[in-house]
Amino acid sequence: MTIRVSEAEKSVMDVLWQESPLSSLEVVEKLQSQEWSEKTVKTFLNRLVKKGVVTFEKDGRRYLYSPAIEREEFLADESEGFLDKVFKGNMKELLATFVENKQLSQNELDYLKGLLDDNKGNKERNKESSDVK
Repeated sequence: MTIRVSEAEKSVMDVLWQESPLSSLEVVEKLQSQEWSEKTVKTFLNRLVKKGVVTFEKDGRRYLYSPAIEREEFLADESEGFLDKVFKGNMKELLATFVENKQLSQNELDYLKGLLDDNKGNKERNKESSDVK
C-alpha cells in the first residue's frame, strides 16, 4: 500500500499518533507553532480521511479524528517509496550511501549491526523451517 502524504499532512498525523482521538480545534492547538488556521487544519484532516489514513467519529456537534494506520506502518511505506524512488529499490546502495556519507557514531553502527544480525538470524530460521517441510 503506497500512501502519499505531504509534509504538512504528516505534521497533522504526528499529532494524532501522539494523542487521539482529537477534535480539529485540539489539533490546531497542538500545531500552534505552524500558525495554521482551523480551516487549513480541517482541509488537511479531510484530505487524510479521503486517503484512508485518518478516521473520524461524530461526538455531538464535533468530529473526533484518529489515525487509521500505525506510525510504524506509515514509516515502512514511506521508506519503501523512498528506496524505490531514489535508489531504484537497491538497499545495498542506500546503506552504502548513508554509511559512506554520514559519520555514524559507534552506537549507531552497533545498532545497525544488531539489526543486520537479527535479520540474518530470521532468514536462517525461515530457511530451516522451509527445509523441514
